[in-house]
Amino acid sequence: MFASTLTFTINGDERVLNRINQDGYSSEYYLRLSDRDIRLFIRNSTINDKRRPGVVVEQHNVELVETVYAVSPSPNNVRRCFLTFFVQQGDDIAESGGGPIALMAWLSASSGAAITSLTGFAN
Repeated sequence: MFASTLTFTINGDERVLNRINQDGYSSEYYLRLSDRDIRLFIRNSTINDKRRPGVVVEQHNVELVETVYAVSPSPNNVRRCFLTFFVQQGDDIAESGGGPIALMAWLSASSGAAITSLTGFAN
């Protein structure tokens, strides 16, 4: 289990989220500010691989949602990002994390240049 508080730096500002719910294999963290709220969801589950009958995989998902409250007449802005990765049961746990780590490193390299390019529809 992760700590009861998690810190994220969003656009240069440190945000400390507090765990508000934990049940079984999932948790929710939350921070409410005057102009926005931030939620983090962590979910873990086990599923059957639909493409490979008889194969069981563990699904791990982390989702960050930032809701910036509206200033009339504009609507709320909801910013959402998530990472989901799958580990086949029986796989080497240390080795299976290599893909997600590499993907996150690429996305965050050069001050998030890949993220900026993606928001401009680069492919």
